[in-house]
Amino acid sequence: MNGSETQELRRPEWFGDTALWWGPALRSETCAARVEPLGIDAQQRLHVLCESPAWRTQMRLVGKVVVARINEIVPEAGLTGLLASVRPSIVVLVVATDGFADEQLVADALLETCHDVIEAFGPEHQVTLQLLGESEFDHRVVRWSAAHSAATAGTVAPVYVTFHPADHAAHGEGATWVRDRDLVAQGPQLCLAFCDPGAPLPAIARLATGAGIPVRRI
Repeated sequence: MNGSETQELRRPEWFGDTALWWGPALRSETCAARVEPLGIDAQQRLHVLCESPAWRTQMRLVGKVVVARINEIVPEAGLTGLLASVRPSIVVLVVATDGFADEQLVADALLETCHDVIEAFGPEHQVTLQLLGESEFDHRVVRWSAAHSAATAGTVAPVYVTFHPADHAAHGEGATWVRDRDLVAQGPQLCLAFCDPGAPLPAIARLATGAGIPVRRI
């Protein structure tokens, strides 16, 4: 967390209404939705919490400019710098058998999983859904993630989605196996496997089981 967890952060009176200074300083609604200001440390540095490593990199690149803009908008801020950290994430691998189409079941299971993560680890944690990026099922999950994040904005962390399609051009017929092996090796904390009745687990879910990753068949 780059020190955010171990330092006492202050929120001065001007800090409270972030709409007046955070969005205008970033000049990007997308960035403002992905990066949360946490508070000010004893060195007058602004600590922010980013949705992903990519957004942390972005904030490190533009930090000096953002600090200068905030000091212009709120002269009493007197910020000296910006420290960006990444929101802690619970990674859930989400897979399905070919043609799985029960959209309501997908929504219910994903919502339950998000609630379980918050209960077990706390609301500061983010759920990251790892998708294979090859089917309509994956895009259903993306749509659910966007709708859920919009509906819960400001109360819990948004659900983050990553795609890992197989590179068939580079690996030929072995592309899927290589992709599955590499994903499992990254160590997701949980695998959700949506399966039609009587269908076997997807191959990547079987790999996850062999690697000791809990697999929830739905």
